Amino acid sequence: MLLKTERTLHLKSSRGKTVRVVREHYLREHVPCFSSLCQASCRNDGKLLPGNVTHYIVPDWKVVQDFLEILEFPALRGVIFTQTACQTVQHHKGRKQYNRLRSLLKDARHECIMFSNEFQRYSYCPREKGEAMEKWQTRCIYYAAVWYYHHLAGQKPLVVITEDQDAIEKYGIENKDIYVISVKDYLEGFWPDLKAAHELYESLVQSLRERESESQEKEYAEHLPMEILEAGIKSGRYIQVRPAVLSYLCIQSEKSTVLQEGSL
Repeated sequence: MLLKTERTLHLKSSRGKTVRVVREHYLREHVPCFSSLCQASCRNDGKLLPGNVTHYIVPDWKVVQDFLEILEFPALRGVIFTQTACQTVQHHKGRKQYNRLRSLLKDARHECIMFSNEFQRYSYCPREKGEAMEKWQTRCIYYAAVWYYHHLAGQKPLVVITEDQDAIEKYGIENKDIYVISVKDYLEGFWPDLKAAHELYESLVQSLRERESESQEKEYAEHLPMEILEAGIKSGRYIQVRPAVLSYLCIQSEKSTVLQEGSL
């Protein structure tokens, strides 16, 4: 049985304008869980999550985005990539990173699956009014883990790994069998002897810090929002100058400055 709902998206156009788009969204009760521990007769075709692991791993969207290399370690078995996290990687990181994630999901050597949490009736979380996109995505992923825990009748603890400290504080105390911890704490607590993963984590963190520092140095604040500039050009308040004309004016300005300095 399908349940029809609506999903509102705010997308940016090529001109930088925010466009509100409303799409039909269908939810259903029977979405494959792809776990060998399933007792609900899900139609689980293909790869399955192993039953002989101590826990299942549910990475947050930013962990999938920034630390996918760590999740590729064969030692990390039973990884549940949510639809929310996969879509975020596709939108934010581009085709290359998304194809890498897809290859990981298809690789039979890696015991990981993709769960369509946004189509499962009881795990879907509509976005609340005024809720930040990042917070909504993290909330969706956490409640996908909650759904898994109850769906499998509590047979397996779940570990949600996230770099969102607010989420750790908020969700970490809700259920004793659903852990919400950072990547560093997860590696130290569950894989203390996996030295290669620890070294890779430190390398990735350093790389992220350097990129963030470089982006802050290169960013320049806009004088006016794009919407105001476009409205000003249409009303005649502002004049739009073509790049070639702007270059010519800059050259003339430099010549004038040189002449003035020579006359002093």
